[in-house]
Amino acid sequence: MVKAVNIVIVVLCGIVGGWLGYWIGHAAGWSVNAEWPGQIGGGTGAILMSIGMSVLCVALGAVVVFLVPQRGVRRVLRSGVPAKATVIGLAETGAAHWAPRGTRRQVTCELEVCPDDRAPYRARVVQFVTEAFEDELRPGATVSVRIDPDAPRRVALDESLPRAA
Repeated sequence: MVKAVNIVIVVLCGIVGGWLGYWIGHAAGWSVNAEWPGQIGGGTGAILMSIGMSVLCVALGAVVVFLVPQRGVRRVLRSGVPAKATVIGLAETGAAHWAPRGTRRQVTCELEVCPDDRAPYRARVVQFVTEAFEDELRPGATVSVRIDPDAPRRVALDESLPRAA
């Protein structure tokens, strides 16, 4: 489900970008037979501007959908408090990140977090993980996490810590 929503968002970004690009080209005088806001005509310049803006908006939409949420994960990993959690559920979003150190896939993980200083609670994390770590993420498995001390519902899977027992 998450994968479908992300794809729809990125496609809509492309459609809006193409539409805006055409009308920018029209405003520059590169179109013919066009009437604002919906009747698109011809004109090579406006059509090329439409294609360029569509590609740009797809790229920007992908960055917003897939990479911006990872900033919060990196912050929690850097300054969070270690804890352990039990995996309740797992789903792949379909996004993947290729890097020299290997493929990382984005997963949505439902967790029951067990901090040392309070009662267990449920949290959800969307994060890129290595293929090896993803193999460990099975319902019932215990994993190491880091918790944001200012907002305990913000949790990140910590691949650098040994697997929690």
